[in-house]
Order: sequence, then C-alpha cells, then structure tokens
Amino acid sequence: VLMTAYAVRGLDINASYTIYDLINQQKKRGVAVIFVGEDLDVLLELSDRILVLCGGKVSGIVDGRTTDKNTVGLLMTKVGGGEIG
Repeated sequence: VLMTAYAVRGLDINASYTIYDLINQQKKRGVAVIFVGEDLDVLLELSDRILVLCGGKVSGIVDGRTTDKNTVGLLMTKVGGGEIG
C-alpha cells in the first residue's frame, strides 16, 4: 500500500508530474494507492475510486473513471450522499 497526502504541495509543475507518473507506475504494478489531495482534476485523473469526506464523515464513494467534478463537489458540500456509480 502506498499512502500519500498532498504529495505535490509546494512542488513545481514538472516535479508534480514526476510524482503523478510514479503513482501511476505503482498502480500498474498492482500496488494499492491511497491518495489524499484537493485538486479535483488530479484526483479524477489518478483515481479508480474516490471516497469523499465531509464534516469528518464519509459522504460518498464514486467511480473515479466515470464521475465528474460536479458530483464530487456535491458530495463535498453534503448535497450529495451515498455510493454513486
């Protein structure tokens, strides 16, 4: 299991892409990756599944390959809820 939290905070764009590439390489090797971040575009790009927390509780779990920023945003604001897709 590879766990990261805000892995690219403070890095320039080239270094960030290097980290994203390393994460994707690990995924391809079958490593489970837990990626904590706030950039929805990156989360959607890297994630197979996205678990959204709101107010310290799970507000939803979505398929990272088929969901969109709007759905994740709704879950982040307690408007959505539950398992989608």
